[in-house]
Amino acid sequence: MFVFGTPFVTAQVDNFMKESMKTRFTIKNSNADEFINSSENRDNRFEIDPVEICRTMLRRRQWFISIVGATVAITILIMLLTPNRYTSRAVILPSGKTESMSALKAMAGLVGGMSMTDGTSSTLFPVVLRSHLIADSLLSKNYRFMHNGRDTVVNLKEYIGRDDSDRLYRGLAGMTSIGTDKLTGEITVSVETEYPAFSQLLTSEYISQLENYNLNSRKSQASERVRYLSHELSSRFDSLTEAENALATFQQNNRNWAGTSDAYILKQLGRLKRDVEIKTKTYGYLLQEYEIARLDAQKDIPIVRVLDSASLPTQKSGPFRSITVIASGFISFMIVAFMIFLLELIQNGIRTTDKRKIDALQNELREAMPFVRINSSMLSDGADRADEDKVSQNV
Repeated sequence: MFVFGTPFVTAQVDNFMKESMKTRFTIKNSNADEFINSSENRDNRFEIDPVEICRTMLRRRQWFISIVGATVAITILIMLLTPNRYTSRAVILPSGKTESMSALKAMAGLVGGMSMTDGTSSTLFPVVLRSHLIADSLLSKNYRFMHNGRDTVVNLKEYIGRDDSDRLYRGLAGMTSIGTDKLTGEITVSVETEYPAFSQLLTSEYISQLENYNLNSRKSQASERVRYLSHELSSRFDSLTEAENALATFQQNNRNWAGTSDAYILKQLGRLKRDVEIKTKTYGYLLQEYEIARLDAQKDIPIVRVLDSASLPTQKSGPFRSITVIASGFISFMIVAFMIFLLELIQNGIRTTDKRKIDALQNELREAMPFVRINSSMLSDGADRADEDKVSQNV
């Protein structure tokens, strides 16, 4: 290839292009007889040498032994001091009316589980179980059970160790897990404590409080109708009684009403009789509707159908000591390895940095943070080595 017509020029241009791909250039200091190399003679790219990393890890092995060993030892101590925990579970079947296509919709992901179409569905059971109404009932009771052959009485407030109501609610929620199967609608209630019998008692109490709420507190449309009809019956009965009393008083004041021909008496007597008859029929109709509404209300009460009663756990549900110790060791190892790798990167960057820049950085740090003592030995050593390398390369 001929550039500018001569091979000599071509060779010079090729050498210049090769040198321009690197970042090496020199600056001569007019006040000293030394040359300072502004950068290392290397390509502008970041390389990772696995062999060098392994050698660095071996040189810093004391860090791994001390930090990872201390972390594992502390984790083992914490795990030994942490008591075992036991979980009791109960399963409630869904009740009430649901859409016929709700299961297929749940499988297709179109809706979030069983759809509630009336006020009698069990879809609200998880909401009731998580409510403060149920929590207050559980927190106010003492629980007696046998533990290791001894009669033990535990109060939830003392067990959680909190006096504030919000913290008590959070503590109870942390012990309790309430979930609903999106496909079948099954509700799972589980409680985890340090005592197997205590977990079983709390789970059973959740089910009992749910049943009590359904029977005494939860109101359906039929129940509201019963209340309305009951109020109307009472009002209509009083009105019917007044009409009957008015008719009886009129007849008593006009004893000859049966054989009288007085138009006024006959008119008043007919009006009072019609009033009594209308109110009697109205009261009879409302009484019939009231009895029907009472039967509907009994049918509308959602039944808590317990599939699996609260179980007595025999195997611990936590803590997982072996897994926790292994995980803590692995995580601490990775953190130490990252710290060593980062430290090596910083030191390598310092070795390739001009000493004057390092001195300027130290002065700026001292001015910005006069209360902090700057340890510059590592920086100075790195810069000195960098200067020595630069002078030797230029010589």
